[in-house]
Order: sequence, then C-alpha cells, then structure tokens
Amino acid sequence: MSRILLVDDDIELCALLTEVLSMEGYKVDAVHCGESALQYLEKKTADLVLLDVMLPKLNGMQVARRICQRFATPILMLTALNDEASMLDGYQAGADQFMAKPFKVPELLTRVKAIFRRVGLEKQRQVHCASQTGLEEQIASLPLTGTEADLLSYLIRNQDIVVSKAELQINVLKKELSPFDRNLDMHISNVRRKFVEAGMSKQHIKTVRGKGYSFIESVRD
Repeated sequence: MSRILLVDDDIELCALLTEVLSMEGYKVDAVHCGESALQYLEKKTADLVLLDVMLPKLNGMQVARRICQRFATPILMLTALNDEASMLDGYQAGADQFMAKPFKVPELLTRVKAIFRRVGLEKQRQVHCASQTGLEEQIASLPLTGTEADLLSYLIRNQDIVVSKAELQINVLKKELSPFDRNLDMHISNVRRKFVEAGMSKQHIKTVRGKGYSFIESVRD
C-alpha cells in the first residue's frame, strides 16, 4: 500500500483528502506545517508528498528544497499561486507536479496515479539495469577459453534470437558443420557447466531442438 504524506494547514481539506485517498487504497498521514513534515520524513517513509505552498513558518518551497536535499520522495505541490513564476519556483524547488487550488478531486487522483506509475516504471528500469549489470559482471568473471568466450559473445550479440548450429560453426569455429561433429555441443556444454559453477543458471543458453541455441537474459530455473 502506497503511503502519502499530506502537508496543509487547512485541516478541513486534509480531512477530506485523507478520506478520498484512503478510499482509493492509499495510506494517508496529514501534518499541518513544514517542520512537522520534515520531522515525519525523518522517522517514516512516504511514497508521495502532497505539499501546500502557503504554510506557516517554513513555506512549501522551503520544505520542498529540504525534502529534495535529504529524501527521494516525489512531491505534488498544491498552490493558490497559479502563475508561471510561482510554478517555476516550485519546479526549481523540486516539485514533480503542480496543482492550482481550488482543484477537482478526480484530477488530483489522476495526477497521483500518474506519479506512482512513473515512479514504478523508474524502479523497474533500475532493477533491470542492476540485474543486467550483475549478469554482465558474472559473465566477465567466468574462466572461459577463447572459443567459449567467442561462442558466448556471439550468442549474447544475438540475444533472444535462435542461432543455428551451422551459423555458429562457421562464424565462431570457422569450419563447416558435419553430421557427426559434436565440437560445438561440447563447447556449449562447457559454458553451461561454468555458469552453474559460478552460481548462474545454465538456462541462459537455451537449446531449441532442431534449430540451434539462444541466449536468454531472464530465466527461471
């Protein structure tokens, strides 16, 4: 369940938005000044901050700057200052999006969902990149022979594509494939064995019966 921190000194509005957002499945906590927001984020995590600009003591711009300096939490600013200069100030302070007061609840919900969707996609990309980098590092550390390395490199360059044995034989082993030649199969078997010995899955190299081999990045054992 995503957690939203609502920062607004309008207590009635906070109560309304807390009810609406809770009905949408979000966990909502509300505070009524900038200092309380920063204290909250020091103790708990929030997935999104709905931040009013006109706050007592620390205003919303100041709070946004401090949040961005210390946390990676996205910020949707709520403001009655619906002019270009104020919006630019807000974006420079670290706001991800702006909404002018008064606003319609359906529009707010759409903005909130859009921010969470973007954050989710970014996390997926980060996980994918981390996974890809980790796999590349593992492969680079394998004790492969020159021929094994050339075979694996050729398959990786053609990732998710089935490469025929004849193509691998000609382009990597530099000779025609003969009916009783098991040299290529032996090299593939050795690479798979070294995958397993390194704690990797041998399924990264998939055998497609009657066709050839394919390198698969994401596998399930």
